[in-house]
Amino acid sequence: ACLLLKSGILTEARHICASGPVRVVSSSGTMGEPDLAAKREGYALRHLQEGDFGKGYAPLLAQLTDVGALTEERFLEVYKLREQRPDAYRTLVIEHKSTCKIVGTATLLVEAKFVHGGSRVGHVEDVVVESAHRGVGLAKWLLDTLAEEGRALGCYKVILDCKESNIPLYEKCGYHFSEVHMRLDLPPTGEVAAANGQERASSETEGDSAKRSKP
Repeated sequence: ACLLLKSGILTEARHICASGPVRVVSSSGTMGEPDLAAKREGYALRHLQEGDFGKGYAPLLAQLTDVGALTEERFLEVYKLREQRPDAYRTLVIEHKSTCKIVGTATLLVEAKFVHGGSRVGHVEDVVVESAHRGVGLAKWLLDTLAEEGRALGCYKVILDCKESNIPLYEKCGYHFSEVHMRLDLPPTGEVAAANGQERASSETEGDSAKRSKP
C-alpha cells in the first residue's frame, strides 16, 4: 500500500508499474479543475524515488536546463541527502502509467525564516513537463500539490522564478507578479568543476573526431 493525499486527507492506494508498487500522491482538492480529472487518468503523481533515474528523470530535466554530469551515482547521492530532510525538500514527479516514464516534475524547497515570527517560505524549483505530455494540465497538477504540501509544512507563501513567456501559465495556477528576480552566477569548484571540465573535454574530443571523419 502507499500514501495517497486526496483533499488534504491521507488514505491508502496502490499503483503498479513495471518496477512494482510506488508511493502515489494525488491532489484532487478544491484547487484542481474537475474537467482535468479525465485527462490525468493515465498518470500517477507521486514523490521522487530512487529508481526514477532509470525512468528518464535526467532527460526530463534536460528539457528545462543543463543537467551537467548527472550520473546515476550522483543522482542517488543528492536523493539520499534530500531524503534526510523531508521538511525542507519535496520533489514530485508524474509517471505516465502505460510507459512507466517520468514525464513531469517540480520541487519545493522550504526555507525557515526569522521574519514573520519564524515562519517558512516555499521556493518552487525545476518545474518541467515532457514536451509530448504538455497541454493536459500536468504542470498545474504539480503546482497545486506543492502548494498543498507547502501549506502543510507551515509556509505562509510560495514563490518561484520563471521566464516572462511562462507568466500566463503560473497565473492560471494562482501566482501573481511580485518584485524582481536577480541572479549572481558563481564559478563551480572542486569535484563539480572537475566533472564538468571532463564532460566538456569529452564533448570537444568527440566533436573533433566527427569533423576529421567527414570526407
